[in-house]
Amino acid sequence: MALLVTGCASRASEPQPTPEPTPTVRLGTVARAEVGVRLTVTATVDHVVAGAAFVVRDVDLTNGTLLVLSTDPAVMEPPQLVTVSGIVVDFSYRDLSDRYDLGPSGPYRDFEGGRALAADEVTVWK
Repeated sequence: MALLVTGCASRASEPQPTPEPTPTVRLGTVARAEVGVRLTVTATVDHVVAGAAFVVRDVDLTNGTLLVLSTDPAVMEPPQLVTVSGIVVDFSYRDLSDRYDLGPSGPYRDFEGGRALAADEVTVWK
């Protein structure tokens, strides 16, 4: 009988550590990439902003879109699929407008202070 009593006796449980919180929203591809890192993205063209600047759209991107800056004029239109490779940069209209011939600042307001991709390779899939 002693075994049954000992086996059934409960000990005070020791406090368990609180689990670390985990994010419920997965960061987009660009948000996870550090500035200066090379990144390749395949996505659909959302719209051409001006000259060689265009926006691509994909669910894996932060806020669903990414501003792509290229030194070559954009030769695509929505909703074409493109693959772009380049370096992740912090977007500043003032710092990048001359290099990429961005035109008026208005269309870039939503991207100011965020990340962009300075593309050196753009493939348009037809």
